[in-house]
Amino acid sequence: MKFKTTAELEPLEKILGQEKATNAMEFGLNIDDIGYNIYISGDIGTGRTSYALDILKKYAKNKDGHLDWCYVYNFENPLEPTALSFEKGVGRKFKKDIDKLIDDLLNEFNQASNSERYEKERNQILNNHEIKKQALIQQIKDYGKQKGFNFKSTQNGMVFVPIDENIDSNSQEFLQAKIEIENMTIETISKIRELEEQAKQELMDLEEHIGISVVDPYIKSLLRKYGKNPKVKKYLLDMREDILDNIYIFYLEEEEMQNIDEKEYFIKYKVNLIIDNGRDRNVQNAPVILELNPIYSNLFGRVEYENDKGVIKTDFTKIVPGSLHRANGGYLVLYVDQLLRSPYSWDILKRTLQFKTIKIDTATSMKPEPIPVDVKIVLIGSHYLYDVLYFYDEEFNKYFKVLVDFDTDMDRNEENELGVAKFISSYCKKENLKHFTYDAVQVVLKYSSRISQSRKKLSTRFNKIKELIIESNLFADRRNSELVDKEDVKNAIYEKINRINKIEQRLDEMYKSNKLLISVEGKKIGVINGLSVINMGEYSFGRPAVITVTSSPGNRGIINIEREVRLSGSIHDKGVLILSGYLLENFSKEVPVSITANICFEQSYSGIDGDSASSAELYALLSSLSQVPIKQSIAVTGSVNQKGEVQVVGGVTEKVEGFYQICKSKGLTGNQGVIIPKNNIDNLVLTDEIEDAIKQGIFKIYPVSRIEEAIEILTDVTFEEICDKINDRLKKFYEMSK
Repeated sequence: MKFKTTAELEPLEKILGQEKATNAMEFGLNIDDIGYNIYISGDIGTGRTSYALDILKKYAKNKDGHLDWCYVYNFENPLEPTALSFEKGVGRKFKKDIDKLIDDLLNEFNQASNSERYEKERNQILNNHEIKKQALIQQIKDYGKQKGFNFKSTQNGMVFVPIDENIDSNSQEFLQAKIEIENMTIETISKIRELEEQAKQELMDLEEHIGISVVDPYIKSLLRKYGKNPKVKKYLLDMREDILDNIYIFYLEEEEMQNIDEKEYFIKYKVNLIIDNGRDRNVQNAPVILELNPIYSNLFGRVEYENDKGVIKTDFTKIVPGSLHRANGGYLVLYVDQLLRSPYSWDILKRTLQFKTIKIDTATSMKPEPIPVDVKIVLIGSHYLYDVLYFYDEEFNKYFKVLVDFDTDMDRNEENELGVAKFISSYCKKENLKHFTYDAVQVVLKYSSRISQSRKKLSTRFNKIKELIIESNLFADRRNSELVDKEDVKNAIYEKINRINKIEQRLDEMYKSNKLLISVEGKKIGVINGLSVINMGEYSFGRPAVITVTSSPGNRGIINIEREVRLSGSIHDKGVLILSGYLLENFSKEVPVSITANICFEQSYSGIDGDSASSAELYALLSSLSQVPIKQSIAVTGSVNQKGEVQVVGGVTEKVEGFYQICKSKGLTGNQGVIIPKNNIDNLVLTDEIEDAIKQGIFKIYPVSRIEEAIEILTDVTFEEICDKINDRLKKFYEMSK
């Protein structure tokens, strides 16, 4: 790579090492079908979320089918608010126009009710009513006089009193006249009430006539503007009818308004704009929503309530959208683990995809109209959760047909090495950090290979690279340097380990004080130094484990002491059973294998699993059977099959470094080293100190592919000689067992 510092490099414009994943993502995004939603699988830190959001925003620029959505009052069924859609940015204009409509109508009606024309026509109606009313009253007065009675008005109503005070009130003539007058009065009162109703109707007709003249121009203007949408047209016409049916409200004076709940009455003419694309400068871009807390209400929306003097109230204006509403017409990104933790969210999400509508369920009788949904769902999760959903949820594959599988490593080639350098450059520029020198980048690359456990690979867990960039900057700051150099990166790596390696240090102290017994010099029969890896969350390290084997005549075969005390895992048990197969394959041709052999991990008090010690166990078993001692200066790792082939294992770097540290603490002799499977060579990414020790011949790595090679290195005896000794001893065991 031809640069001195990362400041010279162009920023990284693509995601590294994920060609298969990016191809799958492009494939899924180009298919517009409800079943082709996407599951992004991979480890945390591989850039899944950043990549998903970046590419979705790129695709969102070419996808503009998203709409504004609002809920309005349903004049036919108030418990089922109506959902209206508008072109993006038009929804807020509609809301503003409706709000202005009501304000304008109130002002116009106020002006109309105070106009001369209205007063004149209203007074005329009232005067006509009064004239007719007085004529009826006069008729009854005249009729009363004819019958000998005068009409008087009292606090208790109309009464008739005799003109002749001396008239006999019990006479037939008086009683008959009184009955006729009362009947006439009842008939007249009925006519007066009819007149009042007629006057009221005429006043209402007047108000409606004026109302129509006031309302219709506004409604017609709105219909011209929004009437192409059939649902909006129906809403505007329904609202017109409702206003005219309740026109009297608009004529009320301020004092009269105080006697009604103005807010509650006029709220039905409000518009609840739940999705407003007009606020976004990138209104042309489809929405890309990342929902971090996908509980039911956050996903599908909710209806809020208010406590009014102990009474719980709600209405359509309290409908709150969910992330599905906000992502409608675009993309919604969810974390699978969070989605599955939220009750009902996963099942209702599948129902939403099935019926292609977003339905807001409420605890009340209010049922908002479902909204059609057109959204691409992108789930982000682990390989494990993908397998669980695929095998145990038959609907999962119906709606999530596209798997975007993020890899944890990539090939270490010139292109990807330069890509990592560009990533460092991009991150430093973005976060305003110090740039890295060429040598510092080389240390980062080695660290990346170490994370991937291969010299031929680089890790795609870029969150680890980010951490190293930030922490290396701290050490460059301490030196007052303008650039991060290789020593800053090495110090950052060392300090990171030093913060979390307490257990490793405790074990080292126990080895130094001989509380944990181990020999790194000399030879012993049936004793070998195996190697194990101890995982402490983020940090793992290797340490040797002394394995001992004893053998004697018998017929119990190979006894795994760890298994007998239930400290052995199934994979370790399998490895021990393979040893029996190897013995039968190689040493049962002349006589049956009649032995009892005990295998034990010394000073091990916790569970053991894995088969990486099976080759070490076999070497110790061969040593015990042949009575040929094994070098304690050489530790061993590698699994073995029944045919004697040495197979690859994990954590080989940590295992080699672990044994080196023990040898260093007890004194390096130049004869110490580790036997590893030959195919594990590429997995060795050792520290500079150990690499130098190997170059100087102080510490050795022995790659082997078969048991025969390793046993000769461990004993300095040919495999044929060892086999002869084992066969001779097995014959003695057989004779003794008979």
